[in-house]
Formats: sequence, structure tokens, C-alpha cells
Amino acid sequence: MAPSTDDGNVLFEFMVQKGNGIKGLVYNGIKMVPERYIQPPKERIDKNTIISNIDDQLSVAIDLSKLHGPEHDQVVGAISRAAETTWILSSGKSWCQFGTVGIS
Repeated sequence: MAPSTDDGNVLFEFMVQKGNGIKGLVYNGIKMVPERYIQPPKERIDKNTIISNIDDQLSVAIDLSKLHGPEHDQVVGAISRAAETTWILSSGKSWCQFGTVGIS
């Protein structure tokens, strides 16, 4: 059973100290997220602005077919520069994180 949302100390202990978070509240049957854990609309990120900025930054394609050829260093450099943009928009609908792992 989810803790009472009326007692801030109990709620804080359940969510933060025990690491259950909002997901823990949902799994335990809470029906509504406590107001203190909802970000005010004025402080929320504008998704349209992010999408516009990302589209501007992602206008260059990287040809990965050249990764194992004589242009290897240039391709790795291009991937590294692209990885400086933390979030990219994939297929116009979903978010994914971009990074480089094990490229040498």
C-alpha cells in the first residue's frame, strides 16, 4: 500500500530515502501524484523549442560505411562531435540518447 500523501515526512522517506520514487507510488496503488512533485507549467521544458534546436544541430549525416576504411579518424571525429549533443530526435517521434562506446 502506498504511503499517505498527507504526511510529507513519510512520503519523502518512501520516495527519496528508500528510492521508490513516483513509480513506487504507482505500483503501490496511489491514484494521484502529490502536488509537490508536479513541476509548475511555467517551469516545464518547451518540447517544441527542443525539437527545433535539435533539428538545427542534426543536419549532417555521418557515413558509417567509412568507419573501417582510410577515413576512420574523420568518421570517429564526426561521431564524437555529434555525441556532444546529448539528446537527438529519432525518426521524428521518439527520443533517444546518443553516445560513443568502444570506438577506437
